[in-house]
Parts: sequence; C-alpha cells; structure tokens
Amino acid sequence: MISKNDIEQLFEKMHKAGWNMEQKLAWGYFFKDEKKETLKKIAAELEQQAYEVIDINQSYPDKMYWLQIEKIEQHSIDSLHKRNQQFYQLAKKMNIHAYDGMDVSPIDF
Repeated sequence: MISKNDIEQLFEKMHKAGWNMEQKLAWGYFFKDEKKETLKKIAAELEQQAYEVIDINQSYPDKMYWLQIEKIEQHSIDSLHKRNQQFYQLAKKMNIHAYDGMDVSPIDF
C-alpha cells in the first residue's frame, strides 16, 4: 500500500528533478486481476469519471491482467494520497485483485 510518506518522497524527488508540481501532469493508475472481464468493468466505470483507458494487457509469467488508466490533473500530496485511498477502496468493492499504484509524466504539447 502506498503511504502518504511514499507520496511525500515522490514529490520531493520530482521537485529536485525540476518538475513543476503547480501544473497539470499525466497521472497513470494501475489495477490488476486474474480476469480481463473484471478489469473491463472497472474501466467502464472510470471512463465515466473522465479517466482515459490506456490499455488492458496480460503480464508474464504470472498471467495477471493489468489495467492502465490516465487522467491529466494537478495533485498535491494530500489529493494524491486521497486518490490512492479511493482506488484501494474501489478495488476492494469491485473484488479486483489489487490497485497497484500510479506513475506520472509531463504533458507534451
């Protein structure tokens, strides 16, 4: 589980690397499950919340399916922590194996 301290460390590294945390960035979020259909259900729900479904693919050798969604938004430490908690709860509610965290990248215009 991603702690608030983990997010604080991430933001510190990004700041030291010269990232402008006062702007919108492309935030990617990941869910995994044994069944592709289960991930399709959560993907449909998240699309209605303005997330873009990037991909559902299968990894090897564990053969788990991964859902990657993305949303361009600005986060603070607190808002990202809240988002992660919401996704952990959503995964539990929808009986998905795991919410597996996030990544971030700058937006290229």
